Amino acid sequence: MYLITMAHLGEAQGTIDKFGLEKLKPDLFKNETIVLLITGEGPFEAATKTALTIPQFEIKEIINLGIAGTLTEELKVGDFVPVRSIYLINDQKPQFKSFPSLQSGIDCLTSFERILDKNKAQILKGLGSIVDREAWGVAMAAKTASIPFRSYKMISDIAGTNNACELIKEDAYAFSLKISEKIPSLMTSEMNPSKDPTLPGFYFTFTTSHRLKSIMGKLEIKLQKNQDEILSMIEMDKIISLEINPKDKSKILLEKLEHLLDPTKKILQDAQKNLIDEFNEVGLRIQTDPSWENPKAIISFEARNDLDIEEKISSLKKISLNNFTKIMNGELNVE
Repeated sequence: MYLITMAHLGEAQGTIDKFGLEKLKPDLFKNETIVLLITGEGPFEAATKTALTIPQFEIKEIINLGIAGTLTEELKVGDFVPVRSIYLINDQKPQFKSFPSLQSGIDCLTSFERILDKNKAQILKGLGSIVDREAWGVAMAAKTASIPFRSYKMISDIAGTNNACELIKEDAYAFSLKISEKIPSLMTSEMNPSKDPTLPGFYFTFTTSHRLKSIMGKLEIKLQKNQDEILSMIEMDKIISLEINPKDKSKILLEKLEHLLDPTKKILQDAQKNLIDEFNEVGLRIQTDPSWENPKAIISFEARNDLDIEEKISSLKKISLNNFTKIMNGELNVE
């Protein structure tokens, strides 16, 4: 199933109509092949919403779509462009963490604030070609969950135009229809996989093949070993002997290689999953920073009456944040 994310309902309405998506929540829609999430504006809000949505479905790929403002005269309103890399911008300054999307395309800047001033747009011009509000957050959640990620944007305005918001609102549905028309071809391009000639018996799509090459390259540098030596470290023979389809073998292979590259990541992922499961069992939801940088957790629940509230409060008293606190303090060997 594909998870498609967009910042606003207005730019997503065409997709909802075209694919007949069922409304699950005010910000969540789906059919048999697509889950559509409205992330809202802001990189951290987008990251949190995406991270909380991923465990609810069998997501094989995340595609971030929507509108963006252009920082260059080379792009025109209505252009639909692939995104190569995504950078986070705070106070007109790039942050250290960036995320890849596609092998070729333009660079996108995700900003904490709307760029409605020409001077601010001019400062950002040398850093990227377009600016949005959510792609970086979605990419961070995808990377944390080890799910393939792609982003494409439709140019809606010139960044730095002070009346851009009004113009976008007027043309929102027209933009949403144009975006929806692109989705079938985007999904088709990913559903035409090719076998990796160096790993017979495995089945890789374009995205997962690129991911494999990227991970192997990093491991070769880190471990100073060649590909055969690295594969022997993850017991490749056992993966090959599994009686599952080639695509599932590829998924297991990538997971093992990623854990070899970053053992801490698996510990954090497992700890986060255990924490979420523990709260879900008693009807509570816990929301943590996917990057494990914010030491706070948000706990929420739904209630229909006073009795529900009392039951949830009782459940809260039985729940502990000790493991979460230990992880935030650097103790990664929690049970």
